[in-house]
Amino acid sequence: MAEFNPQRDEDRAYLAGALVAYALGLKAEAVLSEERGNPVHARARHIAMYLTHTACGMSLARVARAFGRDRSTISHACRIIEDYREDADFDIWIDQLSSGIQSVVLLGAAEAAV
Repeated sequence: MAEFNPQRDEDRAYLAGALVAYALGLKAEAVLSEERGNPVHARARHIAMYLTHTACGMSLARVARAFGRDRSTISHACRIIEDYREDADFDIWIDQLSSGIQSVVLLGAAEAAV
């Protein structure tokens, strides 16, 4: 496996998927699988896609390439998660995950600049 680089889109997608998997007590491989899997894994994947888009500031097309999905799939996932953010507890949880991802991406950018 190549070295992790938080500036690569695929690595950002992996970071989001692995963090969501950890937070939900799932295996990262199940969340990042190309198969739909069960509804719990699909929902975790939707969260990871949403976080990759919002926390990393990536376009839907870039997120789609990073996850090996269609752009419309990413758009659908983001709409679902936005609806869930109406719940205050879920919104706080997503904000915390987003902060974690952003800190890794920013740290990676700072290290790359040195």
